Amino acid sequence: MFGYIRPVKAELYVKDSELYKAIYCGLCRYGGKNISHLTRWLLNYDFVLLALLRMSLTGEKVCVQQKRCPYKLKKCNCAIADESYSFVCSAFGLLTYGKVLDDINDEKGFKRFLKRLSKPVFKRIRKKSNNFDGLSDIVQRGLDATAKAEAEHCTSPDRAADGFATMMKEIASYGLTDEKRIIAENCGYHIGRFIYLADAYDDMESDAKSGNYNPFLLKYGSLQNALNVQDEIQETLWDSLNAFSNYYALAANQPLNSFDRLIFNITELGGRDAVKRISERKNKK
Repeated sequence: MFGYIRPVKAELYVKDSELYKAIYCGLCRYGGKNISHLTRWLLNYDFVLLALLRMSLTGEKVCVQQKRCPYKLKKCNCAIADESYSFVCSAFGLLTYGKVLDDINDEKGFKRFLKRLSKPVFKRIRKKSNNFDGLSDIVQRGLDATAKAEAEHCTSPDRAADGFATMMKEIASYGLTDEKRIIAENCGYHIGRFIYLADAYDDMESDAKSGNYNPFLLKYGSLQNALNVQDEIQETLWDSLNAFSNYYALAANQPLNSFDRLIFNITELGGRDAVKRISERKNKK
Protein backbone atom coordinates (compact mmCIF):
# COMPACT_ATOMS: atom_id res chain seq x y z
CA MET A 1 0.00 0.00 0.00
CA PHE A 2 1.93 2.98 -1.31
CA GLY A 3 5.27 3.40 0.54
CA TYR A 4 6.74 6.18 -1.63
CA ILE A 5 8.06 8.32 1.22
CA ARG A 6 11.44 7.16 2.51
CA PRO A 7 14.71 8.87 3.44
CA VAL A 8 17.79 9.17 1.28
CA LYS A 9 20.17 7.46 3.68
CA ALA A 10 23.35 8.66 1.97
CA GLU A 11 22.41 12.21 2.99
CA LEU A 12 21.71 11.40 6.66
CA TYR A 13 23.96 11.68 9.68
CA VAL A 14 24.71 8.21 11.07
CA LYS A 15 22.83 8.99 14.31
CA ASP A 16 19.76 10.14 12.33
CA SER A 17 19.83 7.03 10.17
CA GLU A 18 20.01 4.87 13.31
CA LEU A 19 17.07 6.77 14.84
CA TYR A 20 14.99 6.24 11.70
CA LYS A 21 15.66 2.49 11.77
CA ALA A 22 14.84 2.40 15.49
CA ILE A 23 11.51 4.18 14.91
CA TYR A 24 10.63 1.83 12.04
CA CYS A 25 11.52 -1.12 14.28
CA GLY A 26 9.45 0.28 17.15
CA LEU A 27 6.42 0.88 14.95
CA CYS A 28 6.72 -2.64 13.50
CA ARG A 29 7.05 -4.14 16.97
CA TYR A 30 4.11 -2.20 18.43
CA GLY A 31 1.80 -3.07 15.53
CA GLY A 32 2.75 -6.73 15.70
CA LYS A 33 2.04 -6.94 19.43
CA ASN A 34 -1.11 -4.82 19.58
CA ILE A 35 -2.81 -5.01 16.18
CA SER A 36 -1.72 -8.07 14.19
CA HIS A 37 1.50 -9.81 13.20
CA LEU A 38 0.38 -9.22 9.62
CA THR A 39 0.97 -5.48 10.06
CA ARG A 40 4.69 -6.21 10.37
CA TRP A 41 4.71 -7.31 6.73
CA LEU A 42 2.39 -4.56 5.50
CA LEU A 43 4.00 -1.58 7.25
CA ASN A 44 5.34 1.00 4.83
CA TYR A 45 7.52 4.10 4.93
CA ASP A 46 4.63 6.57 4.64
CA PHE A 47 3.46 5.71 8.15
CA VAL A 48 6.96 6.11 9.58
CA LEU A 49 6.82 9.72 8.34
CA LEU A 50 3.42 10.14 10.03
CA ALA A 51 4.91 8.78 13.27
CA LEU A 52 7.87 11.18 12.99
CA LEU A 53 5.55 14.11 12.39
CA ARG A 54 3.37 13.20 15.38
CA MET A 55 6.39 12.72 17.66
CA SER A 56 7.89 16.04 16.60
CA LEU A 57 4.69 18.09 17.01
CA THR A 58 3.52 16.47 20.25
CA GLY A 59 6.97 16.57 21.82
CA GLU A 60 6.69 12.96 22.94
CA LYS A 61 9.90 11.72 24.56
CA VAL A 62 11.45 8.85 22.66
CA CYS A 63 13.90 6.40 24.21
CA VAL A 64 15.86 3.75 22.32
CA GLN A 65 16.24 0.28 23.81
CA GLN A 66 17.64 -3.03 22.63
CA LYS A 67 14.80 -5.41 21.74
CA ARG A 68 14.95 -8.84 20.17
CA CYS A 69 13.53 -8.96 16.64
CA PRO A 70 11.69 -12.24 15.95
CA TYR A 71 12.51 -12.00 12.23
CA LYS A 72 16.16 -10.95 12.31
CA LEU A 73 16.82 -13.32 15.23
CA LYS A 74 18.94 -10.75 17.02
CA LYS A 75 18.60 -7.68 19.19
CA CYS A 76 18.05 -4.35 17.42
CA ASN A 77 17.74 -0.74 18.51
CA CYS A 78 14.05 -0.06 19.02
CA ALA A 79 12.56 3.38 19.71
CA ILE A 80 9.84 3.41 22.38
CA ALA A 81 7.08 5.96 21.75
CA ASP A 82 3.86 4.12 22.52
CA GLU A 83 1.58 7.16 22.36
CA SER A 84 2.48 7.95 18.76
CA TYR A 85 2.72 4.28 17.81
CA SER A 86 -0.74 3.51 19.16
CA PHE A 87 -2.31 6.26 17.03
CA VAL A 88 -0.31 5.59 13.86
CA CYS A 89 -0.88 1.81 14.02
CA SER A 90 -4.62 2.38 14.49
CA ALA A 91 -4.73 4.65 11.44
CA PHE A 92 -2.67 2.12 9.49
CA GLY A 93 -4.99 -0.76 10.43
CA LEU A 94 -8.12 1.16 9.43
CA LEU A 95 -6.60 2.25 6.13
CA THR A 96 -5.37 -1.26 5.36
CA TYR A 97 -8.89 -2.62 5.76
CA GLY A 98 -10.24 0.14 3.51
CA LYS A 99 -7.59 -0.71 0.89
CA VAL A 100 -8.68 -4.36 0.93
CA LEU A 101 -12.31 -3.35 0.30
CA ASP A 102 -11.17 -1.08 -2.52
CA ASP A 103 -9.15 -3.92 -4.06
CA ILE A 104 -12.19 -6.23 -3.90
CA ASN A 105 -14.15 -3.65 -5.91
CA ASP A 106 -11.33 -3.06 -8.42
CA GLU A 107 -9.91 -6.54 -8.95
CA LYS A 108 -11.41 -9.23 -11.12
CA GLY A 109 -11.43 -13.01 -11.25
CA PHE A 110 -9.03 -14.97 -9.05
CA LYS A 111 -7.43 -11.89 -7.49
CA ARG A 112 -10.83 -10.69 -6.26
CA PHE A 113 -11.51 -14.19 -4.90
CA LEU A 114 -8.26 -14.13 -2.91
CA LYS A 115 -9.05 -10.69 -1.51
CA ARG A 116 -12.49 -11.88 -0.45
CA LEU A 117 -10.91 -14.84 1.35
CA SER A 118 -8.60 -12.49 3.27
CA LYS A 119 -11.36 -10.05 4.23
CA PRO A 120 -12.15 -11.65 7.67
CA VAL A 121 -8.46 -11.31 8.66
CA PHE A 122 -8.40 -7.63 7.79
CA LYS A 123 -11.78 -7.11 9.42
CA ARG A 124 -10.22 -8.30 12.68
CA ILE A 125 -7.34 -5.85 12.14
CA ARG A 126 -9.90 -3.08 11.71
CA LYS A 127 -11.64 -4.04 14.93
CA LYS A 128 -8.39 -3.99 16.91
CA SER A 129 -7.46 -0.64 15.33
CA ASN A 130 -10.62 1.19 16.36
CA ASN A 131 -9.06 2.71 19.50
CA PHE A 132 -9.51 6.44 18.94
CA ASP A 133 -12.87 8.23 18.92
CA GLY A 134 -13.80 9.42 15.45
CA LEU A 135 -10.69 8.05 13.71
CA SER A 136 -12.67 5.35 11.92
CA ASP A 137 -15.11 8.01 10.67
CA ILE A 138 -12.23 10.14 9.38
CA VAL A 139 -10.84 7.22 7.40
CA GLN A 140 -14.26 6.21 6.06
CA ARG A 141 -15.08 9.76 4.92
CA GLY A 142 -11.75 9.99 3.10
CA LEU A 143 -12.18 6.64 1.39
CA ASP A 144 -15.80 7.42 0.44
CA ALA A 145 -14.82 10.79 -1.04
CA THR A 146 -12.01 9.17 -3.02
CA ALA A 147 -14.31 6.39 -4.27
CA LYS A 148 -16.95 8.96 -5.27
CA ALA A 149 -14.49 11.00 -7.35
CA GLU A 150 -13.21 7.85 -9.04
CA ALA A 151 -16.72 6.54 -9.73
CA GLU A 152 -17.56 9.88 -11.38
CA HIS A 153 -14.41 9.54 -13.54
CA CYS A 154 -13.15 12.88 -12.28
CA THR A 155 -10.74 14.40 -14.81
CA SER A 156 -9.05 16.71 -12.28
CA PRO A 157 -6.09 15.11 -10.45
CA ASP A 158 -6.39 17.75 -7.72
CA ARG A 159 -10.03 16.96 -7.06
CA ALA A 160 -9.44 13.22 -7.28
CA ALA A 161 -6.67 13.48 -4.66
CA ASP A 162 -8.65 15.77 -2.35
CA GLY A 163 -10.52 13.01 -0.48
CA PHE A 164 -7.35 11.11 0.42
CA ALA A 165 -5.46 14.34 1.17
CA THR A 166 -8.22 15.63 3.46
CA MET A 167 -8.25 12.30 5.28
CA MET A 168 -4.48 12.53 5.88
CA LYS A 169 -4.94 16.13 7.01
CA GLU A 170 -7.42 15.05 9.69
CA ILE A 171 -5.32 12.05 10.73
CA ALA A 172 -2.10 14.07 11.06
CA SER A 173 -3.78 16.79 13.16
CA TYR A 174 -5.90 14.48 15.35
CA GLY A 175 -5.84 15.70 18.96
CA LEU A 176 -3.55 18.67 18.28
CA THR A 177 -4.47 22.29 18.96
CA ASP A 178 -3.60 25.84 17.93
CA GLU A 179 -0.55 26.39 15.70
CA LYS A 180 0.56 22.77 15.84
CA ARG A 181 -2.83 21.70 14.54
CA ILE A 182 -2.62 24.12 11.61
CA ILE A 183 0.89 22.90 10.75
CA ALA A 184 -0.16 19.25 11.00
CA GLU A 185 -3.25 19.85 8.85
CA ASN A 186 -1.26 21.38 6.04
CA CYS A 187 1.58 18.85 6.26
CA GLY A 188 -0.94 15.99 6.31
CA TYR A 189 -2.92 17.37 3.38
CA HIS A 190 0.07 17.85 1.10
CA ILE A 191 1.74 14.54 1.91
CA GLY A 192 -1.62 12.82 1.31
CA ARG A 193 -1.98 14.61 -2.01
CA PHE A 194 1.56 13.61 -2.97
CA ILE A 195 1.00 9.94 -2.08
CA TYR A 196 -2.25 9.70 -4.05
CA LEU A 197 -0.88 11.41 -7.16
CA ALA A 198 2.47 9.58 -7.03
CA ASP A 199 0.56 6.30 -6.97
CA ALA A 200 -1.56 7.43 -9.93
CA TYR A 201 1.58 8.48 -11.83
CA ASP A 202 3.25 5.15 -11.07
CA ASP A 203 0.18 3.15 -12.17
CA MET A 204 -0.55 4.90 -15.48
CA GLU A 205 0.56 2.00 -17.67
CA SER A 206 -1.17 -0.72 -15.65
CA ASP A 207 -4.36 1.37 -15.37
CA ALA A 208 -4.36 2.02 -19.12
CA LYS A 209 -4.10 -1.72 -19.71
CA SER A 210 -6.73 -2.77 -17.16
CA GLY A 211 -9.13 0.11 -17.69
CA ASN A 212 -8.95 1.17 -14.02
CA TYR A 213 -9.51 4.79 -13.08
CA ASN A 214 -6.51 7.11 -13.34
CA PRO A 215 -6.87 10.91 -13.17
CA PHE A 216 -3.85 11.59 -15.35
CA LEU A 217 -5.11 9.34 -18.15
CA LEU A 218 -8.47 11.11 -18.10
CA LYS A 219 -6.98 14.61 -17.90
CA TYR A 220 -4.61 14.11 -20.82
CA GLY A 221 -6.80 11.79 -22.86
CA SER A 222 -4.44 8.84 -23.30
CA LEU A 223 -1.39 7.14 -21.87
CA GLN A 224 0.88 8.51 -24.59
CA ASN A 225 -0.34 12.06 -24.00
CA ALA A 226 0.29 11.69 -20.27
CA LEU A 227 3.78 10.31 -20.87
CA ASN A 228 4.54 13.28 -23.11
CA VAL A 229 3.90 15.71 -20.22
CA GLN A 230 5.73 13.90 -17.42
CA ASP A 231 7.52 17.12 -16.49
CA GLU A 232 4.15 18.73 -15.75
CA ILE A 233 3.04 15.76 -13.63
CA GLN A 234 6.31 15.78 -11.71
CA GLU A 235 5.95 19.50 -11.08
CA THR A 236 2.58 19.09 -9.39
CA LEU A 237 4.06 16.35 -7.17
CA TRP A 238 6.96 18.60 -6.20
CA ASP A 239 4.51 21.40 -5.37
CA SER A 240 3.07 19.29 -2.55
CA LEU A 241 6.53 18.38 -1.24
CA ASN A 242 7.47 22.08 -1.22
CA ALA A 243 4.26 22.99 0.60
CA PHE A 244 4.86 20.28 3.22
CA SER A 245 8.39 21.55 3.90
CA ASN A 246 7.28 25.18 4.09
CA TYR A 247 4.62 24.42 6.69
CA TYR A 248 6.79 22.06 8.72
CA ALA A 249 9.53 24.71 8.83
CA LEU A 250 7.19 26.73 11.10
CA ALA A 251 7.57 24.03 13.78
CA ALA A 252 11.21 23.08 13.20
CA ASN A 253 13.78 23.76 15.89
CA GLN A 254 16.81 26.00 15.48
CA PRO A 255 19.26 24.38 15.20
CA LEU A 256 17.46 21.42 13.64
CA ASN A 257 17.18 18.29 15.77
CA SER A 258 17.15 14.68 14.55
CA PHE A 259 13.38 14.66 13.93
CA ASP A 260 13.62 17.84 11.87
CA ARG A 261 16.53 16.57 9.80
CA LEU A 262 14.78 13.25 9.15
CA ILE A 263 11.51 14.88 8.12
CA PHE A 264 13.19 17.37 5.78
CA ASN A 265 15.34 14.61 4.29
CA ILE A 266 12.31 12.39 3.67
CA THR A 267 10.25 15.10 1.99
CA GLU A 268 12.90 17.25 0.31
CA LEU A 269 15.11 14.41 -0.92
CA GLY A 270 13.17 11.17 -0.48
CA GLY A 271 9.99 12.40 -2.16
CA ARG A 272 11.89 13.67 -5.18
CA ASP A 273 13.86 10.46 -5.33
CA ALA A 274 10.59 8.51 -5.41
CA VAL A 275 9.37 10.58 -8.37
CA LYS A 276 12.72 10.05 -10.09
CA ARG A 277 12.49 6.26 -9.62
CA ILE A 278 8.97 6.23 -11.08
CA SER A 279 10.14 8.29 -14.09
CA GLU A 280 13.15 6.03 -14.68
CA ARG A 281 10.93 2.93 -14.72
CA LYS A 282 8.74 4.56 -17.34
CA ASN A 283 11.68 5.59 -19.49
CA LYS A 284 13.04 2.03 -19.43
CA LYS A 285 9.70 0.72 -20.65
